[in-house]
Amino acid sequence: MSAEQAAFGDAATPATTTPDTVPAGCYWWTDPDGDLCLMPGCMARVQDPGAACDCDKLGARLARLQKKQQEREAAERYARTWWDALTEAVRAHPDANSILADARRRTGR
Repeated sequence: MSAEQAAFGDAATPATTTPDTVPAGCYWWTDPDGDLCLMPGCMARVQDPGAACDCDKLGARLARLQKKQQEREAAERYARTWWDALTEAVRAHPDANSILADARRRTGR
């Protein structure tokens, strides 16, 4: 094992990394044969060690999807509130039966 490889750590004590060196989730270590190995944290590098790391990209993608899910849930809550208010307004209207009959006709029911 060379002095350069020892700086990366070994199997027993892998060196920690920073965002400037290797993406989060990945780290380098030297195996018992003295070979420098990358322990990937993403599937892209598990399949091809020379591939671009997707760790940070996957985290950002997850954050976007979670935000989109929260926005959809908020829109659904708003739609449910609006539907409930509209339903109550129609039921309270003196012509509720004719309004409901017209709505059924328009929807083909």
